[in-house]
Amino acid sequence: MLEQTRLDYLQAMGITQWMPRSALEHAPQPRWLPTEAVNHHSHQEVEQLAQSHHIPPVMAAELLAVGDAAQQSRSAANTSTSNKPDVSQRTEANDALETAVTVAETAKTETAKTETADLTPPRFELHFLRVGQHGVWVCQDAQTLDAMMRFAYRVMAGMQQPLDMMQAPLTFRWPFIESSHHDQSRAVAVQALTAQWQHFATQGARYIIAFGDNCQHWLPQAGADMSGNNSFWAANLNQVLETPAEKRRLWHMLLQQGSVL
Repeated sequence: MLEQTRLDYLQAMGITQWMPRSALEHAPQPRWLPTEAVNHHSHQEVEQLAQSHHIPPVMAAELLAVGDAAQQSRSAANTSTSNKPDVSQRTEANDALETAVTVAETAKTETAKTETADLTPPRFELHFLRVGQHGVWVCQDAQTLDAMMRFAYRVMAGMQQPLDMMQAPLTFRWPFIESSHHDQSRAVAVQALTAQWQHFATQGARYIIAFGDNCQHWLPQAGADMSGNNSFWAANLNQVLETPAEKRRLWHMLLQQGSVL
């Protein structure tokens, strides 16, 4: 078979590189495959090693070749230094093979972890409202946003704070675009939300008031301190509006802010 014809056949089968492990019948003497590199292990030996260690047959054949090379190297070294029994040489070769198998299995495990990483985009939205110079109020759905804005207005008026500093709300929605061609995994979502919160921090945000489970889940991952004296969280806004104890807790948190409101 002509070389170009052979390459055309391999390309049609999707094989980019092919090398025979032994000389083909009626083929000329190979010039690129050393005789010592030929694999002398039977197909049964390769399959047995592949099944016992749960690795592909190609990797099993390469590991057997590594074991043979290690055994030959140790045999040559032992011949020049001492006359050790063949059993010792065989044991050392097996140790080398086991080490190679362990490395291969570890690499396979790490590859599997990478391949099985969950790249599904998380779905959530957060609505941010700048209140005063240093406050940020957050809720997790658009239905709560209007009620939160009215409540924030009443709270700031009750504390005799200037009302002209309440800015328009800002919405953070994830995934940011409905497309499968962009990486919108959880890690990317946290990076984007962290950048958004750092923007508020650089503008002077010092305390946060949040409503909803998504706020408690995502905001700490973005760097917002949700456990200190400069934060207030409730499961939902209605819980605060209908519970005097929750209103008192919010009021005391704001009083602690003092002049930073």
